[in-house]
Amino acid sequence: MKGIVLSLGLPNRQRLRVPDLRRLMKRYGIYFLFAALLTGGLTLGVIYARNADAQTLRSLDFLFTTNLDARLGQGPFGIFCACFASDFLFLLCCYLFGIAAWGIPFLMALIAFKGFGTGVTAGFLCLSHSLSGAGFYLLVLLPGTFLFCVTLVRFGAGAFRYSKRAFCGLLQKAAPVLTPRQEFFSFSSRFLSALLTTFFASLLDTLLWTLFAGTFQF
Repeated sequence: MKGIVLSLGLPNRQRLRVPDLRRLMKRYGIYFLFAALLTGGLTLGVIYARNADAQTLRSLDFLFTTNLDARLGQGPFGIFCACFASDFLFLLCCYLFGIAAWGIPFLMALIAFKGFGTGVTAGFLCLSHSLSGAGFYLLVLLPGTFLFCVTLVRFGAGAFRYSKRAFCGLLQKAAPVLTPRQEFFSFSSRFLSALLTTFFASLLDTLLWTLFAGTFQF
């Protein structure tokens, strides 16, 4: 009986082995880094929103939702254009930094800045409109924002790798596995996929604004 118990316990120990942390970080480390930058920027944005004046918030409204009166006065098409233009600008900058050999620090700053703006929006709504602002953000803004942030982190990780390969290609003499043309078209196809997801995120934002924004009193 003891031998049976031991023989049954050994495979279980093998199945429950701790995964190789180094391999895990090598595969997903960039995602973890960008998620941490986004979260850190979000935290700073919430703190900044406590002390930001109205003029500063209005100047940030093109990139982030900090002027509810202007957004609520727009129709569905205007809301879609405002949401898509902001997200497209971030995605385009991510693409341009990705194809540059020197783009990695700017990519990291871009991800952190998106988190900062998200935090500013959330903090502004919650501090200015209390429960109504929090409900508005959770119901109307958060779904589309979350979808785009996930898209930005995923595409940003690809841009990080592309920029890293471009930088290393300037230093090493060995020929790359893929030609620069192949790598460029592969990266550009990822940009188009991220752009398509951003389009649907903006549609989701527009739908939620149209259906539920009028139910909140500010």
